Amino acid sequence: MLVFSGFDPSGGAGILQDISIMKMFKISPKAIISAYTVQNEKEFKSVEFRENFEEFDLFDKFFLIKVGMANSKQIKILRKRYNESKIIWNPVIKTSSGYNIIPPEDVNEGSKYVDLMIMNSEEYEVTDIKCDVIITGGHKNTEKIEIIYKNKRFYSPRYKKELHGTGCVFSSLISAHIHIGYTIEESITASLYYMNKLVENSESSVETERITYEIHRDYIIKELWKIKPEIIKLGKYTIPEVGQNIAFAMPEAKNENDVGKFPGRIHKLGDEINFIHEPAFFGKSHMARAVIATMKYFPWIRSGMNIMYKKEYIKKAEEKGYKTFYLDRSKEPIEIQTKEGYSIPYGLSNIYETTKEPVDFVWDDGFYGKEAMIRVFGRNPKEVIKKVRDVVLSD
Repeated sequence: MLVFSGFDPSGGAGILQDISIMKMFKISPKAIISAYTVQNEKEFKSVEFRENFEEFDLFDKFFLIKVGMANSKQIKILRKRYNESKIIWNPVIKTSSGYNIIPPEDVNEGSKYVDLMIMNSEEYEVTDIKCDVIITGGHKNTEKIEIIYKNKRFYSPRYKKELHGTGCVFSSLISAHIHIGYTIEESITASLYYMNKLVENSESSVETERITYEIHRDYIIKELWKIKPEIIKLGKYTIPEVGQNIAFAMPEAKNENDVGKFPGRIHKLGDEINFIHEPAFFGKSHMARAVIATMKYFPWIRSGMNIMYKKEYIKKAEEKGYKTFYLDRSKEPIEIQTKEGYSIPYGLSNIYETTKEPVDFVWDDGFYGKEAMIRVFGRNPKEVIKKVRDVVLSD
């Protein structure tokens, strides 16, 4: 795929947004800027269309070309250079702020050279299109948004918010689905599903990163599933009486709901290792709190696991060159000891203020009502499990 679109410095629309959408579908497009704009989410000041494209010499052919802000002269050049490509054009006649980009006549001329156009109803009504067209009714004052393609109608909920980049995102979603083999009708249906999710979770502009963030959450869960066999294998050596957990936080995690873990902890009954729940983001977890406290100092240390305390584990960790630190819990202020969830973050903060660098193993020898424990930290669960394996299994 080639994305041929304008550069919007705000990132809410244009080529930056187009590429973000394609990446959601594992499409790695080539990209050529068609125009440079001066704009943000609220204001559009100017546009300068490019005339010469040396980049065309770099690429022989494309299955599909998604075109955003462009004029008919550029469309003609695209069609001549890539005569076998499917071209989808989402033209811009006028911005939402009222800035004139190209006249309707220019859209009519360009439509002769493309396979499919995606236009809002207002702009479609002032043009005479010469190809297939998807008409979006976001500008109409109706209860639902109506999409029309060849007299077929599709509907989407209308949200009470004005977002920058909706037209760009919808046309990119359509293009992505067509690229991976959907029919136009099925592309519209699927794209409306994604648009609803994006609009519902966006504020001033369409925040594609919100869905990407959700995909990242799936990755976190999969990484926890991967190390479950290792947890079972090591459990007889590592699981303390209070139970065990391993946490893997999202980047920028702020609370326990941003951290993947095994809710309810992992317990040992004889030689049996029991998981109360599959990996998830809900539930309380002291290791989730410990990881968040660590990330405030070292954001790349996103995973942690608690294991039973044995003096030989710490000795072996030090022999292997890991950094260890003793946490003296008897020195915690009373107000910290009596507040649920405050103790470990408080202790870790004091440690990191001292070390100024990450610590692999933080251990304590217990306190009144508290079991002795070792906490192991790393970049991800795989790294944490390796550290645990290094100290609990014999060489």
